[in-house]
Amino acid sequence: ESAPVGLGLADSTGRWVLVNDGLGTILGRSKLDLAQTSLLSVTAPESAPILQEGLDHARSSSARWEGEIVQIRADGTHVPVSLALLAVRHDHEEPQLLLVQESDISETRRSEAVNDALVAVRHAVATSATWDQAAPSVLSALGARLGRDVAQFWSLDADRQELKLAQSWQRDDPALADFERTCRAIGLPPNDGLLGRARLAGVPAVNTAVSPQSEPALGSAAWHAGLTEAVAFPVVAGRDVNGVIALFARHPQAVDDAVMTMLTTVGAEVGQFIRRAQTAQTLQRSEADHRAIFEHAPIGIARVSAEGDLLEANAALLEMLEHDLETLRTQAWPELLRAYDLAAGRASLAPLLAGLSDGGSVQVRAATGGGRWLWLQMTATSIPDERGKPEHVLLMVEDVTRVRETQDKLAEALEAQRNANTDLEKLDRAKTEFLSIVSHEFRTALTGIQGFSELIRDGGLEPDELRAYGGYIFNDAERVNRLIGDMLDLDRMESGRMTMRSADVDVNEVLSDTIARASSSNLVEFKSDLDPRLPIVTGDRDRLVQVVSNLVNNAVKYSPEGGTVTLSSRAEGAYALITVADTGLGIPPDEIGHVFERFRRVRSGAAQSIAGTGLGLTIVKQIVEMHGGKIWIESALGHGSAFHFTIPLAPETVAPAAQLRHA
Repeated sequence: ESAPVGLGLADSTGRWVLVNDGLGTILGRSKLDLAQTSLLSVTAPESAPILQEGLDHARSSSARWEGEIVQIRADGTHVPVSLALLAVRHDHEEPQLLLVQESDISETRRSEAVNDALVAVRHAVATSATWDQAAPSVLSALGARLGRDVAQFWSLDADRQELKLAQSWQRDDPALADFERTCRAIGLPPNDGLLGRARLAGVPAVNTAVSPQSEPALGSAAWHAGLTEAVAFPVVAGRDVNGVIALFARHPQAVDDAVMTMLTTVGAEVGQFIRRAQTAQTLQRSEADHRAIFEHAPIGIARVSAEGDLLEANAALLEMLEHDLETLRTQAWPELLRAYDLAAGRASLAPLLAGLSDGGSVQVRAATGGGRWLWLQMTATSIPDERGKPEHVLLMVEDVTRVRETQDKLAEALEAQRNANTDLEKLDRAKTEFLSIVSHEFRTALTGIQGFSELIRDGGLEPDELRAYGGYIFNDAERVNRLIGDMLDLDRMESGRMTMRSADVDVNEVLSDTIARASSSNLVEFKSDLDPRLPIVTGDRDRLVQVVSNLVNNAVKYSPEGGTVTLSSRAEGAYALITVADTGLGIPPDEIGHVFERFRRVRSGAAQSIAGTGLGLTIVKQIVEMHGGKIWIESALGHGSAFHFTIPLAPETVAPAAQLRHA
């Protein structure tokens, strides 16, 4: 029930028999609804063959089957899951039950889809000369990869009075084709509905319940096509909105921060691309148009000689770089040209036309005259003379600082998401191993209890044998009790329900009692180095006994027969410093930083064969920190380990504990 993944048992036909809450959460259904429900009935049609293959494999093989399928939640939405099937058999009998494990991989798939969509959009833009060429691929990438049914680009008309549908992509469906025809016949006021909000605000907008009331112009047509959700984002170039891209879906789709950031980036990059394409087309029309563009273009343009000398710079470039023409030519231009050469992979200060490919773009970082740093995208185009030979170069310079920063933030967000997924996968593997270890520990202890109980029940034992077997049963019961206690303690700590009963505690007495208990039943030598002048500390005595006992048990467990375990204490300022040191196996350097993590166990060398759940040291660290202390390790592989921890001294304690006891 407490597993972080969906778990269930199904009969050999694939019909649920028993499920946990995790599975119900994944499928958005109650456990009662799932009972006696077939796995195939909650699986998307396209995934049914894969599931059937898994069921057939599980019924005919003892090997675990794993795959990925899409299932259907109660509300009709689809959820991708990682599925594992394993037959439960007795000897060579036919399997009676199938063990089913499911994990929701929606976040992973959504993150991949967002990244794939952005990559596909950039590829479409990079391989197209105009927006008309790029639009079909861009809309297809956004619609298909983000799980939408319709993707549209609405552009402003010449008077910027209406939004008109310019390009559209939709899945193959007659109802969606009717929706497109309706949209093409509509002219949307720039402030109408979702598209108007996105255009006016300059940021993406979402409508999760499309209806005639929420979308006056498009809602009725969308409703008839079964489209219930829409997201729209502006196509921005500088401060101008050139249009709006709208994505419609029949089933609700998650629109999280990563999606919003990606759509913002796409809107900015498409807007910049449209502007670049329009500028390039205008440059090709005539020299007269070129002059007008050169003087009034919103992007920076420089005319450069074949040798790299700056001949002209337009007002936008001078404003962008915060220089006048003379200062730019004599001071800033050589540095900017050198940065261009390096970014283009050419020899420094080579003739600019040497090996130049028209339309080649590079991004460089440059300082303005005002001391600001900008990311500039520089696109070079050679201009031929009357004989068709290159005469000079037009260098278009765009400030892409905001786009670059958005890209960097998106990359960081995607990397953080990947790291989070990796961490979750590691935790899932650790918990799986923990469950295996716990079940092994329980089975081992219960086997011992059952075996010795049967011997006692059968009778005929000597008193010494009875005492010995009773001791074995007691030890195994204690083992189970400690394991249950550790799990309950960890749960209480993580939920904040662990409480401390603070009182004055004599640490030396705790250490001495622990040595007395442990030394009677272990094959290691115990030593103590206790400061008799150590003052009283403030803490929960039972929990401090638990800390010391866990550390001593750990030291004994990893020490060879005949090894030494030393307990010491002394005052360090306002704290008592307690050390539990052993001469055992030691801890590898790369493991030291992880030993206090949940379910973590040393996995190298001889330590691999030593039993344990990986909870003890986690609980120790939590208890010490709840007392206001800290714990750390010193270890040398093959020479043993020393665990040090501190506990605050009792306020206003002026006498050692021994003197206080005497008093």
